Amino acid sequence: MMHGSLFGSDNCNTSIVNFHRSCPNPDCSYDICVNCCRELRDGAPHGATEVSSSLSKSVEASRITALKGNDAPDGWRSPETLLAKDCPTHMSFDVAEWRAKSDGSIPCPPKECGGCGSSLMALRRIFEANWVDQLIQSAEALTCNYHLPDIDLSHGCSFCLATSSVQNGDNHCQVRQASFRNNSHDNFLYCPNAVHIDGNEFEHFQMHWRAGEPVIVRNAQANASGLSWEPMVMWRAFRKASKKLKEEHFSVMSIDCLDWCQVQINIHQFFKGYLEGRRHHNGWPEILKLKDWPPANTFEECLPRHGADFFAMLPFSEYTHPRQGLLNLATKLPDTALKPDLGPKTYIAYGYQEELGRGDSVTKLHCDISDAVNILTHTTKAKVDHKQHEIIEKLRKQQEVEDSKERYPGIAEAPDSHQRSDETETKDFYSQESTDDNKSCLPETMNKGKDIDNGENIISERDYADISGRTSLPNEINPSTNALALAEVNVALEIKQDCAEIECGGAVWDIFRRQDVPKLIEYLQRHWREFRHFNNAPVASVIHPIHDQTFFLEEKHKKQLKEEFNVEPWTFEQYLGEAVFIPAGCPHQVRNRQSCIKVAVDFVSPENVQECIRLTEEFRMLPKSHRSKEDILEVKKLGLYAASVAVDEATNLLSKLNAPQSHDELQQLEHATGTESSIAEGLDMGSTSCSNQD
Repeated sequence: MMHGSLFGSDNCNTSIVNFHRSCPNPDCSYDICVNCCRELRDGAPHGATEVSSSLSKSVEASRITALKGNDAPDGWRSPETLLAKDCPTHMSFDVAEWRAKSDGSIPCPPKECGGCGSSLMALRRIFEANWVDQLIQSAEALTCNYHLPDIDLSHGCSFCLATSSVQNGDNHCQVRQASFRNNSHDNFLYCPNAVHIDGNEFEHFQMHWRAGEPVIVRNAQANASGLSWEPMVMWRAFRKASKKLKEEHFSVMSIDCLDWCQVQINIHQFFKGYLEGRRHHNGWPEILKLKDWPPANTFEECLPRHGADFFAMLPFSEYTHPRQGLLNLATKLPDTALKPDLGPKTYIAYGYQEELGRGDSVTKLHCDISDAVNILTHTTKAKVDHKQHEIIEKLRKQQEVEDSKERYPGIAEAPDSHQRSDETETKDFYSQESTDDNKSCLPETMNKGKDIDNGENIISERDYADISGRTSLPNEINPSTNALALAEVNVALEIKQDCAEIECGGAVWDIFRRQDVPKLIEYLQRHWREFRHFNNAPVASVIHPIHDQTFFLEEKHKKQLKEEFNVEPWTFEQYLGEAVFIPAGCPHQVRNRQSCIKVAVDFVSPENVQECIRLTEEFRMLPKSHRSKEDILEVKKLGLYAASVAVDEATNLLSKLNAPQSHDELQQLEHATGTESSIAEGLDMGSTSCSNQD
């Protein structure tokens, strides 16, 4: 059984949807999913024991696309090495002892693995007999004559091209250039203005969303009440709710982005640093990220007016609203089911305009299991005087020398007395004491995903890399994208007019295409020793290059990635009031250029439910101690319930169509039926993948 009320496999920690096997021994409650059963019967090298087979598969799956011949990437941890490191002492039994019998029956695993080792596991189900099969048949019957139109964006989006041509010189252009890939037609991202979103824009959004592209919605705050998101306003609103909360919530845990250790700080002091900036005693910026504030699941309770204001901002709420979104599959769960925590969640962090190289305000590279939308609700730029700039540049040069010596220890020259003095100062700095009295960075703490924020969530806050020098258009523009190029110029002008007081965006996003993930993994496998994480030390080991959430690609890394693998992310700045849509399965990272307050929600769209299921299977292969391991979304169950609701509603609407109706009523019913059929078709394949039987 998984944490809380989630019912899952004790072996792989994946949620159980329907069929599973359970130990009938009343003193033992060991359960395994059908995938674990299949692996045992297939004679997997290590049975289905999660700590061995899942980790081995995860590492091998990542390596297989990157290896050339039999040569492993330099320094890359082998599955055997990682297994030995990850496997706890109580799991040191011979996993070959647990295997399926010749007749296919599966015994309960040995006590060392959490079972009783004395009974045969019995096949059981959660839903009524044949319910899933009947659901699939009903969905197929409803959608057999309905097919989503094919989307061909290989020559650019016709909506974007037409709009950009007509609005040449207008400030309503709907694209933003985010990459400069050669011979590519997805360099421009759909970027509508929230004020002008209508029915046609909904279809336009769906075209890009089905293509797996991010979307940027400008001016989302125009639809809100105008409530202030100033941190002190939020703090006062939070204090009014203090009677409902424990006093301990006034002292919060933050993350120091220099060493990724926890720092306990008074919430008022944190917000003061948000506005004015903080620095270590040697002048280096102290960049803090607030962790879990307001506490999980209490955002609307602690900040009810801000919660209502945020929901009013949400673009395309049919997808994004966590309770009322018609196309958000997470809203289709029955009242009795345990709901996943989809937000809203706040991500509050300091920022620095230039890329520091160490200690940047970042959310590290990761991939969310669901779709997400992230709105930037407040920014402010802490002032840095000329003297501090000089100190920062001096320390940055020392860091470059230190990095070179770590990467090429055999060719490092002996430093002179001046260099030795600088290095001593740097070392003293990295054993800083400014806020370390309340730091928690013990190894046993760092190994627990719940205690240390590696840049988690996703729907977590996203922080990004500097894109200075990339806002200008290329000298040569393909004629087919000329209208888009002109549109980009207009967008830049609009930004300057609407946000004249903002010198730069609040955050920089890097979002990678799904098809580029294998090459991205290969790059990280090749260069992982060049990155730093806990205690600002080089990364010690890698389980999964993306799901570990330990890497952040700086400008030099992205340039290297482009040169070696011809992979380039969508890179763009997020300005105040902009909502960024991130499709499930797209790895991304963020760096704050200013102090930022971002608010985000997760959602599950019909277009991406298959990708969510694929990621669930990928996370299943991670070791139990991994931060991304637990299947908290239960997307397969979401898919089944959503398909059931869509089938019931479509059937009801079709029955009404057959009854005498007025012309207007018929048109409304036809539109509603088309929507439900679209949902059902989008879920049809997902439901099929959820119907595995033992």
